[in-house]
Amino acid sequence: MRKLAPAAFSLAAIALLGACSQGEEGPTQRQQIGQSWKYETKQPQGGGTPVQLAYIGSANSVATMTAPDTFAVLLLQKLSNGEAELTVKLVGAPFSCDLSDCAIAASVDGKPAETWKGRVTDAKDGIEIPPARKAADAIMDSRTLKVDLVTGPKETHSFTFNTAGFHWKG
Repeated sequence: MRKLAPAAFSLAAIALLGACSQGEEGPTQRQQIGQSWKYETKQPQGGGTPVQLAYIGSANSVATMTAPDTFAVLLLQKLSNGEAELTVKLVGAPFSCDLSDCAIAASVDGKPAETWKGRVTDAKDGIEIPPARKAADAIMDSRTLKVDLVTGPKETHSFTFNTAGFHWKG
């Protein structure tokens, strides 16, 4: 009997999962991520120093043209120099920004909004804010964060995160 190619095996597994999931639904992606900090340590492909990650989902979701439950996720990645890289992702709707000036409005603990500039993620689902912007530091010491994200043509939505209680493990 011939071995199945990895791609064919993956397609078969996806089809099987899809058939199984029709009868019994598990937690949604929003429920899996949750609205409180979660921490993981990932081993980079090819070896190297493990990477610490922290992430949290927005406390609210909005209906968009592409999904009735669009939400946002904050992802912090601890760098080897002790700083953190921040990524703000949008789940359920395409993220949009001006590639020459990719930015979002962010308000920490109800203070006036600041503009955080960065670059669109490789997956084009969010914005990466460089450590030099100190956005991650502001989040780590905050209780709440509100970000305004473009979710469609001429459409912007606010997402709120309950960021209190953040702490790197280890």
